[in-house]
Amino acid sequence: MKVTNSEYACLSSFLMRSLFFGPAIYSILHFALQDGWISIIISFLLSFIPLIIYYKLLNHNSDDNIVTLNNKLGILGKIINVILMSFVIFHASMVLWNLINFINSQFLFQTPLIVIAIILLIGILYVSIKNLTTIARTGTVFFIISTILYIIAALSLLKEFNVNGLKPVFNSGIIPILKGSFSSLGLNVFPLFIILIIPKNSIKNNNKILSSFFKVYIFRYICMLSVLVICVAILGIELTNLYQYPEYHILKTINIANFFQRVESVLSVQWIFDAVMSVALCIYFAKESITKTFNFKNKFNLVNIAIVIIVLIISQYVFSSNTVAETFYKNIYPFLTSIFFLIIPLIILVIVKIKKTT
Repeated sequence: MKVTNSEYACLSSFLMRSLFFGPAIYSILHFALQDGWISIIISFLLSFIPLIIYYKLLNHNSDDNIVTLNNKLGILGKIINVILMSFVIFHASMVLWNLINFINSQFLFQTPLIVIAIILLIGILYVSIKNLTTIARTGTVFFIISTILYIIAALSLLKEFNVNGLKPVFNSGIIPILKGSFSSLGLNVFPLFIILIIPKNSIKNNNKILSSFFKVYIFRYICMLSVLVICVAILGIELTNLYQYPEYHILKTINIANFFQRVESVLSVQWIFDAVMSVALCIYFAKESITKTFNFKNKFNLVNIAIVIIVLIISQYVFSSNTVAETFYKNIYPFLTSIFFLIIPLIILVIVKIKKTT
């Protein structure tokens, strides 16, 4: 069964936003301060470099996803598949950690992290064992709901907007702005590599992929830019940098006609959708890697279950504290994603192009 080009685009959007709430916005504003909006714009312009690489890999052979394409490179390709699969599992753990930490700190502060993680992973496992069409349709529904919630939140906060919070411009110089751009690329753009697990021939009307993808892509970038700008304009850069999840705290200021108040819990569901679908896609990627690289039969969905258990374990023990996590997301993780989701895909593209011409 096939997914539509719009469903494909919706799935990619979850990979973009899954680490924006919390890690990305914190990192961007830590480096660029009130110039973080400039970092977002620069990252958008630079993002076309990895997107071109991904698109060329998608088009190299319409019948192949990234795993089967690597398999055609022999032993080297299988090694690359194992490396990429391992990092995708690690990435899923990073997204899950951020999600369970958010839920624990804002809603269920007396609930152990592992309990929250298990409950979430049960739902994620159920999604991941379905066929690709079901995953795509679920993602489309989540995307629509997330979009509605975003629009409600953005419109409700406009009256609080204060442009003075964004001044002065270029106060910290160009280098911090570029560092913020790299954080945005590493946490929001490079993970789009994971969507290459869907081969082009599995997409209906695949000649319209670019059109559908860029509509959603540009919309999501506008969303990220507006969230960052609204946070700084309303809270100010000093207060924004004090919060681990400033985009959640900004929702607490919403007051519609003195009737709708304290709606942040409902509106924050959009970020839960982003993380859940992103982890589900990562598990699907890892499952496809194992079954197609090693010709493994996925009886009783044992592969999915094993991957979920690994993700659970890593997410529980990867960080000793929030401070360690923030430092990792800010200073280390963008470099890791650039290696595994940019440099390695570029190497794959070069190898398959050379092999095709020889």
